Amino acid sequence: MRRFRAWQGMSNWMRTTPGRLRLQSLLVACAALALLTTGSGGVVAVLVTETNVHQRTVREIVGVQRLHAWLAAADRSAANSYLSGGAELTLPQQQYEADVAAASRELEQAAGYQSGADPVGKQLAAISQSFGEYTRLVDTAMVQHRLGNADGMTALRAASDLMHSTSDGILAQVEAVERMCAAELNQANLILTIATGVLAAFLVSAVVALGLLVWTQRFVTRRFRRRRNKRLLAATLAVFVVSGGTGFGVYGAQQSILQSQGVYARLLNLWHARSLAYDANGDTSLYLIAGAPGGATTDTAFQGDTGKLVDRPLTDGLLSAARRGDVRFSGLLAEELQSADSQSERDAALRVIQAYRQFIDIDASVHAQAASGHQTAAVTLTLGSYGAPLGLAFKSLDWGPKLGAQRDWSEGELGFAFEEFDWDLAQLTQLLQTQFDATMTAVEQLLTETLLLQAVSVMIAYLTFSGVGPRIAEYSV
Repeated sequence: MRRFRAWQGMSNWMRTTPGRLRLQSLLVACAALALLTTGSGGVVAVLVTETNVHQRTVREIVGVQRLHAWLAAADRSAANSYLSGGAELTLPQQQYEADVAAASRELEQAAGYQSGADPVGKQLAAISQSFGEYTRLVDTAMVQHRLGNADGMTALRAASDLMHSTSDGILAQVEAVERMCAAELNQANLILTIATGVLAAFLVSAVVALGLLVWTQRFVTRRFRRRRNKRLLAATLAVFVVSGGTGFGVYGAQQSILQSQGVYARLLNLWHARSLAYDANGDTSLYLIAGAPGGATTDTAFQGDTGKLVDRPLTDGLLSAARRGDVRFSGLLAEELQSADSQSERDAALRVIQAYRQFIDIDASVHAQAASGHQTAAVTLTLGSYGAPLGLAFKSLDWGPKLGAQRDWSEGELGFAFEEFDWDLAQLTQLLQTQFDATMTAVEQLLTETLLLQAVSVMIAYLTFSGVGPRIAEYSV
């Protein structure tokens, strides 16, 4: 009975003009609070997730890709160093030590993102242990090779198998880490999907707030015979501003994120391409070390690696068609050329493909020399001054490929051709990395501005209360 009387009293109070206006103001304030909560919550979720993806997850994945490339580079340099005689003062040996240092540095950085108890951390610890065993085998191979023992080739083969074994090799373990990190990226995409649902609730709150304001404005106009209430109109305008600005900011961020995902996929492809290129170059050295028919396995591996880069021999006709935008071959390099969004990216991709053709042409000459029994000529063509003792190499070495300058290829040395190809590939990778970082930074700035815009929701409630307050007082008088 008491509840019924209380409800009846409240109902009678709401039928009065002051009670009606207070109720409508309270409803608008609740809608504004819902607008603030859902808008801020959705934008914060997107901003935090996007920032975490940019600053941590993507860096982890790209870092693991770099680790994959440096490990492949170390194996390639080890084969070149062995081919050059295993001496300590040759450029291939110096390059091997530099690649090992780079791989170790990437491994430490990747481990720094993880706890030792996490699955990724445990896998990285296992990779570190296996890599230590790999370097021990390579050092043993070099020492035995300098002593003239055949055991050197056995140790080098064991090291290469440890690196490339498809079941539990070092590179296979790195690929397992890549999959684990990719799972974190999928989780981030799930959070973004949930945040999109929260923003849908924000739009519902905006529609409700707009309807309540229109309802209140009509009641004030009808009851007080006024055409308009400026503060209620300002509150209505604030709803349009906060909802429209939030929609624009979220839509712009979504489009930029989609664009960055495409660039991110291209980045991974390029790092994968570098790993394959390092493997292919190392396969050639292993082929010359083993000799025929023992090198048949590495020759098959070379064909498999290069086939993933470009699926067929590059002719003048194919290159000319590619420059016109008609790409008639496939592979990772073809995919990058087709995905280029600007002329600068197209030019960089074409330079990579041209340098790759030069590398493949010289490598074919190396294989031809080895097949015809000219082992010394094949080794010279592979290493040239690149494999000479360090004191002599510095006198004849042209550092053009490292600096991006064009080199006269009349010497036809495979090492220089590969360095030129690797340089152009690194330049293209850096171009995309810069573009990815700029896009993600712009997304973060846009989302931050959209988050600040949510403060306008508070003004909706304030303008509503201040708009109907004088009418309540006027009616009371």
